[in-house]
Amino acid sequence: MLRLFFQVTVIGLCAILYGFAFNTFLIPHQLTSGGVTGIAFFIHHFLHINTGSVVFLLNIPLFVLGYFYLGRKFVLLTIYGVTMMSLSMKFIPIHPISSDILLSSIIGGAIYGIAVGILIRMGGSTGGTDIISLTLAKRKNWHVGFLNTCMNLLVVGISGLIFGWNITLYTIIAIYVAGRAVDMVYTTQNKLTITIITDKYKELSDALIKLHERGVTISDAEGAYTHKPKKILTTVITKFELNETKHTIRTVDPHAFVNITQTLEVMGRFHQN
Repeated sequence: MLRLFFQVTVIGLCAILYGFAFNTFLIPHQLTSGGVTGIAFFIHHFLHINTGSVVFLLNIPLFVLGYFYLGRKFVLLTIYGVTMMSLSMKFIPIHPISSDILLSSIIGGAIYGIAVGILIRMGGSTGGTDIISLTLAKRKNWHVGFLNTCMNLLVVGISGLIFGWNITLYTIIAIYVAGRAVDMVYTTQNKLTITIITDKYKELSDALIKLHERGVTISDAEGAYTHKPKKILTTVITKFELNETKHTIRTVDPHAFVNITQTLEVMGRFHQN
């Protein structure tokens, strides 16, 4: 319960930070982020409908995608995050902090990129292309920030046709900075190897298999100090699954010794089909 309270608190604060970045750095200079938020900005520009409200409506079909591929808890936290983000964009005044468009694109991109990265680390997201990116990253071993940047290119092209290419170039800067910030905060390597020394190997291996639907290797070992027999569990996960994996280990065996290392490459079948 304490962990969930912490997740909800951090996701709420980051969603507000996301709205702050848009309403004070990006939107006043007609800079978009691409993706769903960028499309919402176009609708706001032409129809004068609040950007936050449009963002929430456009995310509804993507919540369904996230439910099937990323899990029920992820979708619930994402709905909460998108709701908080939409409210913050509705109530935070659209007013530029700086008149310098280059500075605004860099700082605004960095702030909303960091917010997105933390949101994902907490088990949620800002919806939109985050859901598509996380689904592809989970299954294809690609970086979330890179995927977001690629999917934003279409919206950037539309932005260029509407607002002119000078502003679009600044938008590209904001998107690039945000993508780098997401990867910096969220992940440096997509795959991790987890090595666990535990006395509750049966319960823990069953819990990990149920959590990831992926194999766990059990090896025999002996403690050098106590000379007591031990069991070592080894499995490979994605960075997206790290928080839930650590929580599961702490729940089943809080005294387990865990070593987490970055994995360069995985060969063989990684996902259950």
